[in-house]
Amino acid sequence: MIIKARVVGLLVMAAVGVVSAQQRVKPKAELTASVTTAAVHAGAPVQVALKVKLPASVHVQSDKPRDPALIPTVLTIDAPAGVTVGKIRYPAPRDLVQDGQKQPLAVFGPEFTIDVDLTLAKGAAAGDLVVPAHLKYQACDEAVCYPPAKADAQWTLAVKP
Repeated sequence: MIIKARVVGLLVMAAVGVVSAQQRVKPKAELTASVTTAAVHAGAPVQVALKVKLPASVHVQSDKPRDPALIPTVLTIDAPAGVTVGKIRYPAPRDLVQDGQKQPLAVFGPEFTIDVDLTLAKGAAAGDLVVPAHLKYQACDEAVCYPPAKADAQWTLAVKP
């Protein structure tokens, strides 16, 4: 009888561990890249946007966290030849008050958009031009911060003659 009780107890503990592990799946950012400029021409500025969607209960630190020990959200762009990256505009962060913290956290999420200014060279050829981007972030919920992650996206600029 004692052995049965121990076996049942171990099975219950294992089941709880599996459920806890399943609930702590590392959240992933879903990225949607869009070109907001109506027509893309050589030598002209181009505005693009990156929409970030996280699970409902998840946030990331802003690009400028108040606590320097926290990991900021950073968008980097691999500009191909003929593309110059201008201003990257992050949204205004929202304050997240946490027990035991002197000041609220400056966070984004669960959905936010980053706007980017690009400029095409005057000699840019007509056709599709791919501009890759990488978002580095650390997702957190009310209980835990997950390991830092990276998500990739790209804009395809249909350059008109």
